[in-house]
Amino acid sequence: MTPTTTHAHTNGRVFLDAALELVWPTRCSGCERPGVLLCEECRSSLKRIAGAHACPRCGAPFGRLVCTECYSSEGREQHQFEACVCAMELDELSGRVIVLYKDSYERRLSSVLADYLLSALPAPWLGWADVLTWIPVDRKALRRRGFDHMEMIVQDLAERTGLRAQRLLDKQPTRDQRGLTRSERYENLQESFRLHDTAHALPQHILLIDDVLTTGATLDAASSRLKEGGAVEVRVACVARAW
Repeated sequence: MTPTTTHAHTNGRVFLDAALELVWPTRCSGCERPGVLLCEECRSSLKRIAGAHACPRCGAPFGRLVCTECYSSEGREQHQFEACVCAMELDELSGRVIVLYKDSYERRLSSVLADYLLSALPAPWLGWADVLTWIPVDRKALRRRGFDHMEMIVQDLAERTGLRAQRLLDKQPTRDQRGLTRSERYENLQESFRLHDTAHALPQHILLIDDVLTTGATLDAASSRLKEGGAVEVRVACVARAW
């Protein structure tokens, strides 16, 4: 590409960005303040989860010593993943940001959410992980949204960490998990994941990424499938934790 061509390409991109701002101006995904994807006031209002206080097994905000989220009437939950960290609590604000990203076409939030995930990851995990992978969307969601929202976040996270990102799973269509009980979620997700066609000889240490952890049923099903495929240990990192 010649300097003249490069200059023209740059000018064209600037013009396009300016035109898009006129038609669809950037607004804060939390409060709709103009000119920024996530304003400083909303950033400071996000309920970040402190790793020093969180449950190391399920990522609940206050479960370092005794985690009520890891127990039910049937006893202690036995997750298929070995450890979990979550960047923030799921509430109205964080939920709005996530929904705007994946359902309202604000793909630029991928980079913002990747930054929050990176800040939550313990430094030793970056040396432990052989690969980054994610909970993929099923074909129906992909057609509706036009992109796999977690794949974009994982690609951004890979650029920041130097870790390799690889698709290891395919997801089969299931009922929407929202509104289901814990037992219904587990039943709904049985056999919902398959190893991706290119996922041969899985790495031993896999860091599995998702947007929201509620009961852990989705991540359990995915982790179980990865272990059946040869993974030795699966750890989980999520943008937000419902509790």
